[in-house]
Amino acid sequence: MHKVKRRMNLREIRKRTGLHRIAKWTFILVNLIGYWGLLPWLLSIAAMKIDRALKFPLLPVGAGLAIGCLFLAIGIGASLWIAVALYVRGGGFPIALLPPYRLVREGPYSLSRHPLYLSFTLYLSGWAMITRSIGFLAVVVPGFALLWSIYSLVHEERGLFRRFGEEYHTYRKATPFFFRLGRARSGPGVLFCMTYLLAKPLIRLFFPIEVTGQEHLAKTGPAVIIANHACYLDPVFLTASSNRYIHFLTTAEMMRTPLGRWLFTRFGSIPIRRYSSDPGAVRKLLSTLKQGEIVGIFPEGERSWDGAPLPVSQTVKKLLTRLDVPIVPARIEGSYAIYPRWAKVPLPGAIKVRFFAPINPPFSLKDITSALKLIAVRSDGQTLLPRSPTGIERLLWACPSCHSIGTILTKKREIHCVNCHASWTIDRRLRMQGTDGKSIPLAELVAPLNEERIFQGQETLTSRGHVELLQGEKVLQCIASGEARYQDETLYVGETSFLLENIRSLTIEGNNRLDIGLGKGRRLRLYFKSDSPLKWQRFLRMRLGINA
Repeated sequence: MHKVKRRMNLREIRKRTGLHRIAKWTFILVNLIGYWGLLPWLLSIAAMKIDRALKFPLLPVGAGLAIGCLFLAIGIGASLWIAVALYVRGGGFPIALLPPYRLVREGPYSLSRHPLYLSFTLYLSGWAMITRSIGFLAVVVPGFALLWSIYSLVHEERGLFRRFGEEYHTYRKATPFFFRLGRARSGPGVLFCMTYLLAKPLIRLFFPIEVTGQEHLAKTGPAVIIANHACYLDPVFLTASSNRYIHFLTTAEMMRTPLGRWLFTRFGSIPIRRYSSDPGAVRKLLSTLKQGEIVGIFPEGERSWDGAPLPVSQTVKKLLTRLDVPIVPARIEGSYAIYPRWAKVPLPGAIKVRFFAPINPPFSLKDITSALKLIAVRSDGQTLLPRSPTGIERLLWACPSCHSIGTILTKKREIHCVNCHASWTIDRRLRMQGTDGKSIPLAELVAPLNEERIFQGQETLTSRGHVELLQGEKVLQCIASGEARYQDETLYVGETSFLLENIRSLTIEGNNRLDIGLGKGRRLRLYFKSDSPLKWQRFLRMRLGINA
């Protein structure tokens, strides 16, 4: 009986939530039509009457059309930037009945206290040029600008002061009423906002996300979101499910090229080196939180190869205990099947994101361990389309049946071992179907490959296919290429040999690069064309006595 009532209550809540969402978006749509369609049309009618009364000539066709389209594009683009920034930072819309709950001072709001009015004025100027109306351009647009300026000073800014108090008073003193030239204060920039606007409907279409616990995200103030990591797209799923601007800790490798550095900086990423200690990244993390921002951290440090949770280092746990802001655990389910680390392309499928109740400082190691247990789950999932097994050799670097190294090959939909002739196919849930008809999760099939006995008694290892050896610090240069071989604590690549002494770390970048940390920021990189960096990482850890 209680279960029936509970189901009915859940249905009622979902029904009300759905109706509320429909009413909200209907209200937003009506406002958009009225503000961006009906109002310009009424103003253009008034402009036509002014042109007739004052006998103004029409503007030249070519110049009016070209400049007008430019003004329209800039006005619409700027307005979209402003609206998205207000939504992801303030949690509201530029509409009286759906106001933001947080004062937005970043992005476009660091350049002007009323950027949306300015962009709309530019939009109206574009219509004035297109309609070739001097009355519109010389009378209506300046008159409209005067009206919104008076309205903002007399009514809107007083309301903002009542809502945000001294915070708005400080912002008002630091930010001009109209506009200042300069770089916008850190926050959602144009690139982020446009990407968010375009990507959100695509995510809804290809990766529908079921979100629970969104109420656990604080409306204001800094916070850290910790989440499991099985897929390149996990930051996208967290941003889409939280509708917040999140600064993610990102491996510095993503910013190695000028394009990557420019792109991820615009998205608010905080780069961190994985092959050595990086106090600069920690300082950046703490200063970002001090500014009231939200930071996203994947404590595992890298993507899971098989969807199973990875161990979290004591260094990361100690870093989390140092924080003095709330920590919100977020569990992502379904992302591994969508884009496994060994795969080349993502496939559409459903995602579940659950935000847990935040834990508040001060933290003990026990608190952090308990929070990490909430997100330590196997991601799994299911895709809408069948997944090609191409690339799975980087994960299955040895046969799960006979443990022969480098004997797994793929052909069309089949995965087979050339040594013992065992074969499997992979379904949309990434379960392996054997010839005996049994089905087993991929993570369980590869579990034996984590055992050191696979390499028991093996003192040498030779690569399958071509390998490039790179060396350097921030910038890497190729110093050798050819077949790679390890023997007697020495790495041979082509004609070049390198004695592996005092190795600090062995980390994998992407699914085809193994970085060997040498200390003081120096590193070697093995770039495999067809071999598995996971195989080499496991082997070198065992031979060199390096802990995971």
